[in-house]
Amino acid sequence: MSTIVQLQEPEPCGWSRSEVQRFASNAAMSLGFKPGDSIEDVVAKLGGTVSTSDWASARNTGSITVKAPREFHIALSPLSGERRSRFTIAHELGHYILHSQVGKKPLSVKRDGSGRVEWEANWFAAGFLMPEAEFQAKVNEGLGSAELAEYFGVSEEAVQIRRSSL
Repeated sequence: MSTIVQLQEPEPCGWSRSEVQRFASNAAMSLGFKPGDSIEDVVAKLGGTVSTSDWASARNTGSITVKAPREFHIALSPLSGERRSRFTIAHELGHYILHSQVGKKPLSVKRDGSGRVEWEANWFAAGFLMPEAEFQAKVNEGLGSAELAEYFGVSEEAVQIRRSSL
């Protein structure tokens, strides 16, 4: 007999941007993730799956559905490139870790949301993919935006936003 899980809307964790980013950087380190590593491997390590939706349903898919600890799915848009998808996966991991409390709170987050919950997930993604200390070290080495984007596996836009927030 299967159990029906009631999915909820996520609630903000309420931490500051720097707290979320520091937490995300520590989470990446504890999971053994380094810039440029496969983020899909992190999802699998946490018990989740990732798929790319088809073109017909791309606008209607949920970005993440969490049913329980180690039981979550991230649905990517086919409209995104590899670097954008990496940021999206890290963003959805933010929802999984921060907002579902690693699966303790079942939830569903739809694509194109806005508000505090989405900001927190974006902050998490930035901190996870571009840890502050390493980001600053690479900037101090003289790497430009394109080189930073290549090193961290993110878009130049993500690099610019991270640079301005630090």
